[in-house]
Amino acid sequence: MDIFEINKNYTLQKISDICDGYGLAIVDCLKDENMISIEEYNDGELGDCIWEFKRIGDGSFGLIYTDKIYFEFFLQNRKYLAK
Repeated sequence: MDIFEINKNYTLQKISDICDGYGLAIVDCLKDENMISIEEYNDGELGDCIWEFKRIGDGSFGLIYTDKIYFEFFLQNRKYLAK
């Protein structure tokens, strides 16, 4: 199962909606690095980066990185997954 797809462009709102559904957090690095990363909350703290998106246009982002180990860990430890 994939939450984000590599060959798809996302708006920040779409990324936010997906993150809200899965209990994930967006870390904003747009000003410094022109990218955002997605992390899972870990007992109220941010965890490790699972996905990274680079801004590819005005309001458009493309997936550039998925940490497969943390993604598998994320899937195995979810009690439920949003639809």
